[in-house]
Amino acid sequence: MTDPIQELCRLFARALELEYVTEDTDFYLAGGHSLSALALAVSVEEAVGVPVRVRDILECATPKLLAARLAEARATAAGARPAPSSHPGPVPESVRWLWLARQGEHGGTGAYTVPCLLRGEGEVDTDRLAAAVATLPERHPALRTVFVERQGSPEAVVTDRAAPLDVVDLRGEPLADGSFEALVHARVEVPFDLAEGPLFRATLFLLPEGAWWLLLTVDHLVCDGRSLRTLAAELVAVYGRLSVPAPRSAPGPGRATRSREESLAYWRELLTPAPVPLLLPVDRHRRGRAGAVTDTVVLDIEGRLVERLPALAAAAHAGTFAPLAAAVASALGELTGSTDVCLGTPVDRRSLIGRDGAVGFHVATVPLRLDLSGRADPAALVRHVAARTADALDHSEVAFDELVATLDPPRAQGRGPFFDVWVALYPHIDTGPAAPGGIALHGGPFLLRQGMFELSFQFVEHARGLRLCLQYDTARYDRDTAEQIAALALAELGRIAGEPGAPQPPSEPAPALAFQGFRFDT
Repeated sequence: MTDPIQELCRLFARALELEYVTEDTDFYLAGGHSLSALALAVSVEEAVGVPVRVRDILECATPKLLAARLAEARATAAGARPAPSSHPGPVPESVRWLWLARQGEHGGTGAYTVPCLLRGEGEVDTDRLAAAVATLPERHPALRTVFVERQGSPEAVVTDRAAPLDVVDLRGEPLADGSFEALVHARVEVPFDLAEGPLFRATLFLLPEGAWWLLLTVDHLVCDGRSLRTLAAELVAVYGRLSVPAPRSAPGPGRATRSREESLAYWRELLTPAPVPLLLPVDRHRRGRAGAVTDTVVLDIEGRLVERLPALAAAAHAGTFAPLAAAVASALGELTGSTDVCLGTPVDRRSLIGRDGAVGFHVATVPLRLDLSGRADPAALVRHVAARTADALDHSEVAFDELVATLDPPRAQGRGPFFDVWVALYPHIDTGPAAPGGIALHGGPFLLRQGMFELSFQFVEHARGLRLCLQYDTARYDRDTAEQIAALALAELGRIAGEPGAPQPPSEPAPALAFQGFRFDT
């Protein structure tokens, strides 16, 4: 019989992409993060036949500790596994929720577009790139999928519709400041027809002196941020005539999911009573939907602060998202005087459903309700955020619309259910240096001029570090207000990371900050 600890060492090493680990190797200190923790939980569960949560990896981060917990689980549960839950319907529940949201007040806007702007490296052959782009819908049926309405619900239909590469030749034209960005915005904001498609477009911009950029624009119903990394890597490989692994077209084994009743019980306990809407410092009354027109404050995070984040996150058994979200929550607590802050964030469910490497919409929206009464202790706050994030991922079977419909939280005009503030981390896309005769792609998300929230804290990795892009609703906030909020978030990040001279929070909760001109409007 295989030694359980040795088997866990093997699984730990595979998840960490290391040759070997010892029984005392700490998963997070060795480079693990939330996504790799989920993948590890799934692989351990498949190997040992006992349900494993992300929270288990968080609390038992070494093979030795996890083996002890699994032994306890076998003894108490007698090896029982919950039956996989199923939800009848023409499309996955998360996609159905997103489609239904599109029929409401956000429908027809560009807020549901996923754009990615990539700087090209290497001398590009237009025809060869067009041929490579054409393979993406062939390889990934999601990019050829449209959604038609059947009795009030969406039905996914895979078609043969694909848009050819759009080439915009600007090599002979002088570009004024902002003109290239305007051209990109113009193409990003062309709406998708969900029933007609195609829902995937690629645009090549040829600029003077051999420079070129590739814009990938996809509807959120068929794509998420992690999908874009897959598409970029495949484009480079196909262009270079390299072999590309076959995409996973059907779900793999995944893991046994807990029942919807169990997950709903978790959310009901966490979100009852419902979070009180934060007294955010809007400059004008809330009218209309959030995010109809937005602008963005962009602040680069100092390199020495970015360098501290991995160790800070690892100490809390988390990825970089945890200290970033902790900084946002702490700033909102400082700003509003509240110790009860709820944020919205996406979690990637690929490993849960056996779709690692798949292109499509495989994320879930979850609320992170955080208790800031102990925010004076930065390490404890980051650990708290990490634990809440792990629990949210473990109970992400329930789609957000079902959560709202079931718990039916009170709604104020112009406010969202459970949260009005969004926080997310977007990794940098980098396919590496261009091979001889090949190309490389580098970049990330292109910021939209429309959104779904009144404040969206988007932390974006780039080649030289990390920046905060605070997207704000211009009908509710003036730019100087948004700038102060963004600066406060980075000040809190500095405090959490131990930046010398960073302000310390008061020992008692402070009242809401009364900045001149701000309207603390519920």
